Amino acid sequence: MSHNTPLFSILIANYNDGKLILDAIDSIKKQHYNNYEVIIVDDGSTDTSSDILHDLELESKFHVYYNGTNYGCGYTKRRLVELSHGDICGFLDADDALTEDAITVMVEKHNAYPDVGLVYSNYYYCEETLTPLFISSHQCTIPDGESFLNYKRGAISHFVTFKKEYYMKTMGINKEYLIAEDIDLYLKLEEVSHILFLNTPLYYYRGKTGNNTSLDKNILNAICWEIIAKTDACNRRHVNRTTVEFPIIEELSKSIVSVSDKDIRESREYKLGNYLMHPMNFIKKLINTFMHKNNE
Repeated sequence: MSHNTPLFSILIANYNDGKLILDAIDSIKKQHYNNYEVIIVDDGSTDTSSDILHDLELESKFHVYYNGTNYGCGYTKRRLVELSHGDICGFLDADDALTEDAITVMVEKHNAYPDVGLVYSNYYYCEETLTPLFISSHQCTIPDGESFLNYKRGAISHFVTFKKEYYMKTMGINKEYLIAEDIDLYLKLEEVSHILFLNTPLYYYRGKTGNNTSLDKNILNAICWEIIAKTDACNRRHVNRTTVEFPIIEELSKSIVSVSDKDIRESREYKLGNYLMHPMNFIKKLINTFMHKNNE
């Protein structure tokens, strides 16, 4: 980047978050940094999102697009990047929010470290009202010489920003991913640039609620897709998967043990989890089978 105030693209994928997205929008409008654009792609929402988004179309900094049908996270987030014009991009979930200095701090760090392609911060874990409960201790700095491949879920998390020039050196977000498209992106950026962690909370993460059954199902599904992302990274890097630690396998095993609901035990995710206890060489084949069955 050749200037100190690069255009920053805030990327929002929206799906049925019409009741919450205004908090995200308000936090953007309060930013100290002014040279930004907001790209919103609605992924086939069926709630009142369109009413809110149509109003935003009238504002010069906001650019709203519609998929027309629900394609999923990978497709939508890849499209967000393709529609952006900024030198730096950052994803903001439609139900979360940014601190007022979030973009300012990120731009300063990107300017200071031109060889860093991805910068991520700490975040506030919040109630449903976005009232902060505590600062997350989940993130960590990945030491030089070590890889994100060997770290548990959440090692890289909100607020994540990246230089567009480094993104263009990768194959981009995999549009086929239904979950873990962010893990896929982080692993790809790690392959072409350095990564920097800021132990400063710049993001308000709205705690998710729901019954235990739905939450357990979501966890199992997310872990399965993360295994796909990390397996794809091993293949790109020509790394033998048996030499790479998969910390999520342990997490998956714990999730399976804790599940007692009959519906979960009969789910494809649960059955896949049991299969994953087999040798790592068979993981890709089994997950591909799982993906095929899920799309039937």
